[in-house]
Amino acid sequence: MILLTGASGKTGKAILSALKQRGTLTRVLVRSAEQASELVNLGAAEAVIGDLRDQSSLITAIKGCDRLYYICPNVTPDEVQIGKTLLEIAKKENLKHFVYHSVLHPQIEAMPHHWQKMRMEEAIFESRLDFTILQPCAYMQNILANWKSITETGVYPVPYAASARISIVDLMDVAAAAALVLSRQGHENSIYELAGPQPLSQDEVAAAFSKILGRSVTARVVDRSNWAENARKTGNSEYQVNTLLMMFEYYEKHGLIGNPNTLSRLLNQPAATFEAFIKRHLASSSN
Repeated sequence: MILLTGASGKTGKAILSALKQRGTLTRVLVRSAEQASELVNLGAAEAVIGDLRDQSSLITAIKGCDRLYYICPNVTPDEVQIGKTLLEIAKKENLKHFVYHSVLHPQIEAMPHHWQKMRMEEAIFESRLDFTILQPCAYMQNILANWKSITETGVYPVPYAASARISIVDLMDVAAAAALVLSRQGHENSIYELAGPQPLSQDEVAAAFSKILGRSVTARVVDRSNWAENARKTGNSEYQVNTLLMMFEYYEKHGLIGNPNTLSRLLNQPAATFEAFIKRHLASSSN
């Protein structure tokens, strides 16, 4: 049995779906009965209602599992402490394989949520548990938050320079890689960078939309102070807003570029291109 935390988010749901395709029994840790019902319908064998910050919830969730996939909700300030508690419980329960959802280039101190993940990776090494660490780049799916603007007005808004290059990766590829390392032996004590095949600038992302949609799409840089104000209005904490602003600043200066070879070798096929991702999204939207 695999325990999947953070299962109600888009990453968790994608991994649950990939595990279901492999016929793997998965228990999910969620925060509400509504989430539990949804994820059981999506393929979870069992659902435990609890909280990542509640030790008793974690003990209940881990019991009887031999593998764990730790996803912490995005930009969580106490991700390392939650993870250390999970590691301690996992050791007591003789967990065989601890898989951690990290991030591409966690060594970057200028992005606090990346730096936190590096500290979590360090704690995993010190635990002496068998582990696999996946380090995905930003998802192609994140761009879909701007789908209405892109398709209706031809504007792709970004809060950093349109020249910034990022090796965006298809979440479906990341999920397939996660399911693979969870369901097969031979991936213990490994770290895998998961990057897409093209370090695309935001202008190139817009050009891909233009080509496939058959209409002009332009990347437009938005004012970060306006972005921050809107983010606060939608419920983001100051920590989340400030951390993401630091990420945007880093992207603008340096981008985030990785190599796709590891992902392609894991999948035994080339990682999905951005154009292939858009075409798949359009096909699924029309069904």
